[in-house]
Formats: sequence, structure tokens, C-alpha cells
Amino acid sequence: MCQLIIGHVSENSAKIWVRGIVNNESTTTLTAQITLRSDFQTITQNLTIYKHENFIGVHEFEELNPSDSGLLRLLYTVEVIIKDIAGVPINRSNRGSFNTVPRVNYPTSFILGSNFMQRNEKDGKRVFNILNNIRKIDKPAFMLHAGNQIYIDAPATNTPIQSDSYANKYLENWKSREAAEFFGRLSNYMAINDHELYYRFANDVEYDFKTASYYLREALPSYRSFQHSKNPNNYGDNKYYYSYKCADKAFFVMDTRMERFQFVKQKQQRQMLGAEQLEAFKLWLIENKDIPKFVVSTVPFITIKETDYSEYWSAEAFIEQKEEILSFIKQNKIDKLVFLTGQGNAAIHSTLTLKTDLHDSITIHELMTGALSHYDVALANYNDFVWKQHIVNMNLEYMYRIQSGAGQTDPSVMLISIKNNTVNYKAYTTRDEIGDDELPAVMLSGSFDL
Repeated sequence: MCQLIIGHVSENSAKIWVRGIVNNESTTTLTAQITLRSDFQTITQNLTIYKHENFIGVHEFEELNPSDSGLLRLLYTVEVIIKDIAGVPINRSNRGSFNTVPRVNYPTSFILGSNFMQRNEKDGKRVFNILNNIRKIDKPAFMLHAGNQIYIDAPATNTPIQSDSYANKYLENWKSREAAEFFGRLSNYMAINDHELYYRFANDVEYDFKTASYYLREALPSYRSFQHSKNPNNYGDNKYYYSYKCADKAFFVMDTRMERFQFVKQKQQRQMLGAEQLEAFKLWLIENKDIPKFVVSTVPFITIKETDYSEYWSAEAFIEQKEEILSFIKQNKIDKLVFLTGQGNAAIHSTLTLKTDLHDSITIHELMTGALSHYDVALANYNDFVWKQHIVNMNLEYMYRIQSGAGQTDPSVMLISIKNNTVNYKAYTTRDEIGDDELPAVMLSGSFDL
């Protein structure tokens, strides 16, 4: 199991996630000694971690040195030593590394992935071996994990789903040496989707004779400990959406699950985002109007399916809120906007061309990646995606179109890079075993200008 994960990294800060492992059931506290080293400084922090929190802790180091925009990219190495109550090391030393963010505009690349449902230990090792090769060869700055890092509801079981079930899933999915190597060597950002809670979660649905609030109560402690604790918390400790910047590119990670109401009788109460999150998102759009912007929505914002798309923003329950966002974009003429998603289990580049007046329009892009790993990758249902649709309402006119897509049902992960307002993307298959320092086959690639 991972004992070190690099979380949010900025120009001058870094969140370091640690976990201790004990053999003695009576142990209730441990000490994690975390040491950061660079060419310019060495910092050591002792962190107390507790049994009731799965011996997990996070410390945010501040006053770090930013990377420069030239040939130098400042590297910090991390060493974590877990000690018992007497101060004696009990776990082997865990090491990792990360680059801080440069102060000025700098070409940026990152990985987009979602839906990690490993079938067996070999499956998990293969996926993280591929991610490690992408990390070493393509040198991305971070990875966006766009939901469903565990599948609490698969495979089906007669065992009641309780809080321990969620923690055990994380321990199982992240236990390999390959996972530990990947998580410890670049920053990781997490988003929540239904399988971290329960299949097709919404606040107004009952599942297996249990209320939605039951699953929130059982799931959230583990989600906070294993995933969200590494994210920025710039909107408050009780919010699961957040934003950050990387070298003059802005990122907003939505919470499209825990504020969702889908089936309430009053249509105006159906929502993907709560009022506070929606206003925070609009303000973020205005504040970052002139720079490239990326939005993680764990369900597709632009892309449409003909069948079984009730989860998507284009569904009847959520189209009104989607078009409220589009109206805001139109009114404020916000461009340079890209949505990122993984829910569709396919590799696709879509666009939404929004008419702003008689002669002008704005093009919004969406990049979708397939599942990292899946029991049945045929669930991609690639042929069900709508390739083109023209929508005209009283105050809105827009054209949706799939620009390119991969017809294969292979699971995939996407590498996205941006330089001088040009976005390039490559979707790699994660199905095949590959050797060291080898990249997997490319399923889909392309580029567009913002």
C-alpha cells in the first residue's frame, strides 16, 4: 500500500499524504517524519497520525521555492519515515519527488484518467506500470483523477456496504509497488463520482433500501482521508469542489455528485451543482477570463448519448442548469475553455459552438478519456454517442459536435499538453502489457487552438 502520495503542488507549497502500517493492533498513534530537500533548502516536519484515521495524515509545506521558466525545474525530494511511540522507525523509508510550479507561463502537460476498477492484482500493476512509463517519458506535471478511483458496488456482494468497505477498497487498489512509485513522483488531484459513494448516486434516490444519506455517512470519511485531503480546500473544509493554477492555466474541479438532485418533483430543484458551487464556478470563469481554463466534470458537460445518459449534463434533469452556465458564458464572452471528463468510458474530443451574436460565436471543447481499467470495457457503448446536434432555445443557440473519437472499446488514459494556447492530446490504451520505458499504443490524438 502507498505510504506516500504527492498532492496539490503550487509555486511555493506542496501537500504530502502519508500512511503508516502497523503489526500491533494495540497501537493507536504513530509519528511520520517527512523531510523535503532541494538544492536550496531542507525542511523536516513530524506529523502525528492516528489509528481511527487509518494512520493517514497530510501536511502542507509552505514557503517552498518555485520552479524557474528556463532550463531549471526545481526538484524536491521527499523522504517519509514512520516511527512508533518510542521514536523507533518501524516502516522502511519511503521516497518520492516533485517539481514546484514555475512563476510564469510555461508549457504544461498532465494526465487525465478515471474509472479504476481493477479485476485482479495483475490488472492494477499493469495500469500503474503504464502510468509510470507515461510519467517518465512524457513528463507530465500532475494527474487529474476524474472520479471512480474505487468501485464500492462492484463486484456485487452480499456483505453490507459500511465505512470499512470503502477504506478496504482503497487499500486494495493502491497496494502495489507500481502504484506507490507513481503516486510518489508527481502531484495528484482527485474528484468524486458515483462509485466512490454508490452506483448513480443522487441525494433524492434510495438504494437497496438505504437512503442516500446513509452512503454519504459511510463513504465520506474514507473519501476525505484517501482522496480529498490532498486537494486544495480554497472553498472551505466542507466543500468537495476546488480550483488551482499551474503556470498561468486555471483549473476548476467540480463536485457533480454530492449536491445532485435528479428526481425531485419540482423541476426547478433538480441540479448538478448547489447554488454556492455554481456561483463559485461563475466567479472563477470571470476571474480567469483571459487565460486557458480547464474544468473537470466527472460526468460529460458537452458530450451527449442517445441512450442511458441520465447521468450527463444534457439529461432532462440537468439541462436547465447546463444552459444557465452556457448563458453566463455567452453574456460574458468567456473563451479558452476546456472541459475534462471520464464518465463516458470512451476517448472523445467534442465541441460546443455557442452563438454569441449575429456574426460571432465561442467554441468550448471537451476531452473525454476511457476507463483506466474495467471488468467489461464494452460498457463504452461508443456507438450510442450523438455525433452532431443543433439546439435552439429562446435565448441560446449552439451546435454540439464530436470532432474525433476512438471506436475501440479499450480502456485508456489521456495525456494533455498546452503550449502557447494550443492543446494537444493523446489517448493511450491501458489494455496491453508493456515493457520498461515503453509507451502504449495511441488510440486517439489531435490538437486544437484556444
